[in-house]
Amino acid sequence: MLSGNMHLMIRLPQLLICVGLILTAIPEGIHAEPAEVPTRGEKADGESSSRGALSDIMQVGARLVGKTPRSSDPRGLPDVEAEGTSSAAAKKAAIAALPLEHLTPENRQRVNTLLKSVSFYRRLPKVTFNVEPDVYNYFLAHPDVAVSIWRAMKISKLKMWQTGRFDYEADTGDGSVGALEILHIGGEKNLVACDGQYKTPLFTKPIEAKSLMYLQTNFVRQPDGTYQVTHRADLFVTFPSLTIDVVAKIFSPLTVKMTDRTFTEISLFLKMMSMAMCRRPDWVEQITEKMEGVADLRKDQILELSAQVYAAAQTRELQQSRDEDSMQSDSSGSGANRGVSGRSGPSRVISAEHRDDDR
Repeated sequence: MLSGNMHLMIRLPQLLICVGLILTAIPEGIHAEPAEVPTRGEKADGESSSRGALSDIMQVGARLVGKTPRSSDPRGLPDVEAEGTSSAAAKKAAIAALPLEHLTPENRQRVNTLLKSVSFYRRLPKVTFNVEPDVYNYFLAHPDVAVSIWRAMKISKLKMWQTGRFDYEADTGDGSVGALEILHIGGEKNLVACDGQYKTPLFTKPIEAKSLMYLQTNFVRQPDGTYQVTHRADLFVTFPSLTIDVVAKIFSPLTVKMTDRTFTEISLFLKMMSMAMCRRPDWVEQITEKMEGVADLRKDQILELSAQVYAAAQTRELQQSRDEDSMQSDSSGSGANRGVSGRSGPSRVISAEHRDDDR
């Protein structure tokens, strides 16, 4: 049986669901062999139990996409350009950069009140990875869809549902609940707030928490037409009813490390979903069929997004192939290779278009 302190460290990321999509709860300390990866054309085993840690499951999911561009490694974690920090300088810079001018007077007051009583601050690692901007932005705007996919993949029991245009509620199933509100989303700056209650055996009553996450993103188009995003998040948490000493015990060095790692693993999820849409829309369709707790409209949106991303990826690869053949032809003085590419490439795009027409 887990000790109280160990239980708290294992389940603390579930409290941080209140911060937004990036830190949504992922159970820690559960390790098992991942489910066998189905080959193309086979149905995913919806009944098999896949209880591995998020990083293990994401690596399995990434392998579903099959062949990948040479510049991308689906098995590795995204690049961490800067480690996390809790320094006073980082906190000061983060507060100065908050997009308060875009908030309503009510929400501006809400943020300022929280910032006056911050119990814990953390600047999470700065992470870079390949992702289609439309995929990233969709999951950022619809965190409930990401949570539903995690449940379909059997990597989390967390539930999240939309209650308003920018409002969500979440339940971990063990007494921890949260109400999340997207205060600002757009461009490179995004702000999410949450009020929540976290249940732990260390205390007789649930812990009340208020949190704020400031997410900064920057997309860069690569020479091959793909995109990389660099993002980082600043996390502010206040526990109105807890003393500083208790907060210090909750956010032990081990817990802080787990929080940083969770951010990197969520980045891997976004990378994997983008790659799956580019390479394996059939797998995306299978997962979508298993989604629960979201409107059918969201399922339709995922399928439509996947079709668009797949078609764009096919067109991009075709153009790359033509450019490479053209360079080889220019260097050798022969146009034979270009003719072969011209016959094989367009057929792939046409077939994708036909599938869209059928739908």
